[in-house]
Order: sequence, then structure tokens, then C-alpha cells
Amino acid sequence: MLEWVVLAAALAVGDDRTTAQARETAYARMPLADRIVSDPELLAAIAAKNKTVESPAEIRRIDEEWQRNRLFPLRKTVTSSPCAARLRKLVQDDKLVVEAFLMDSRGGLVCSTVETSDYWQGDEAKWLKTYHEGAPVFVDEPALDASTGVFAMQLSRLVSDARGKIGALTLTLKVPRSSLGR
Repeated sequence: MLEWVVLAAALAVGDDRTTAQARETAYARMPLADRIVSDPELLAAIAAKNKTVESPAEIRRIDEEWQRNRLFPLRKTVTSSPCAARLRKLVQDDKLVVEAFLMDSRGGLVCSTVETSDYWQGDEAKWLKTYHEGAPVFVDEPALDASTGVFAMQLSRLVSDARGKIGALTLTLKVPRSSLGR
């Protein structure tokens, strides 16, 4: 635990070397992200989710229930669907990936390898920077991840098909000890 405190302190004071090493770790996952966002099964799952009709009010209701009720049935659906199984298979060999999830065109979860702390990601930088603003890639600053309980950073990637953008991918990456600069 002490090493995470040291890393957090280094990042907080702007240790460029530590931040650069953490970002390098994230960008090294781009080939994995590219495989995921081009997987036909995952693209089909996002496209199917985009065809469902969820109003902003319905998304808020789902998100509130998701956060309030650990037994909310949608939690199991999101983590046990064929989409989640495929995503889990694609990331299983990378020991730094502690969480992976796909989001639809509204920022709602399509599938996830683990339960996330919330359903709606549409108000967070991971979705806003990629899907909403159209950046192909966004790497967030390292922080304590609420879903996994580890000090991590997120690599997010825009997901597109032949018709254009359809969603986003986020890989939550454990910040490696080597980033501590020791």
C-alpha cells in the first residue's frame, strides 16, 4: 500500500518521469485496444445496444438503481453476457488490465469484465473525450479506481464501424510498481 501512496504523491506534485512511465504503460496497450474495437462480435453487441431506446431519464434511473442495489439484475447481465465473455477473453493475458468495458452511443454500459461502480459513463471524461468529442484515444490521469480498488489509469478508445462512431472502450490498467521510479 505504501508504494501506491508514494506513486500518488509523485503524481500529485507533477513528477514528469512517473507520469510519463504510467502513460507509456497505457499506450503500450493500444494494440490490444485496437483488437477489441475491431472485433466483429463486440461491434455487433454495441450496435444492438444502440438500437435500444433509453431516454436520459431512464438512463438516470438505471444508473441510480445500479449504484444503490448490488443485486440489480442488470449488473449480472452486463458482466455475464456473451459480449462480456468475449471481452474477458481478449484481455485475460494482460495482467495489468484490471477492468475492461464497452459503452454505447449514450454512455451506458454494453458489457464489462467486472462490475463497475456505475452504469452510466456518459458524464465522465472517458466517454466525453472519445465518443462525444471524437478523440480516437484518451488516457486519464492515474487515480484510485472505485470499481477495482487499485491505483490505476484508464485508456479509452473510440469505437467505430463502417457507418461512423458507435461507442467507446475503456481499459483500466493497474499502475505498475516500475512507475514508482525505484
